[in-house]
Amino acid sequence: MSAGEPAGSRIERRSPDDPRRGWRYWRLTPETRLQSVSQRGFTWEPARPLVARCAGAGVAGHDTPDLGCACGVHASVDVAALHADALCLVPGPLVVGEVDLWGRVVVDEHGFRGEYAYPRRLDVVEETVAGVVSLDEAVDGLAGYGVAVGTTPLMDAVGPASATILSFLAMSGASPPPER
Repeated sequence: MSAGEPAGSRIERRSPDDPRRGWRYWRLTPETRLQSVSQRGFTWEPARPLVARCAGAGVAGHDTPDLGCACGVHASVDVAALHADALCLVPGPLVVGEVDLWGRVVVDEHGFRGEYAYPRRLDVVEETVAGVVSLDEAVDGLAGYGVAVGTTPLMDAVGPASATILSFLAMSGASPPPER
């Protein structure tokens, strides 16, 4: 366990038939693909599980995820915990939903980090897609993932504090950082 790892962290082995289920955000690309919010080079392809890989300054040659590194596909334990993460979001097309994690899964008080992941349910955040795709195009495009797709208001997706911040940033013309 690293110095930054929460006490009580542990690794589980989960099968695709018995995954850990968590909540997360995704960016929605103009091609209606899911993309990691924090790691923009990680695009989630329809009908293919995302395989985690260490993209940071982690310890070379370790299993992903690992207790000594922050790598892995992240998910919050519940919607309330996910709302705390929403304070780091930037304006742009946003999707919120449930995700299944399996393989090696790190479990701690904040949530989960998995080796393999696939969305279980997706909701397009209504106020965030304008100017990129229509709401109907977003929902139809995400149907290719083969999971339930709906819509949700910004306030429900991110909570009141983050909704206010994101709305202000969007009105002020703030844009997401460039691709890495």
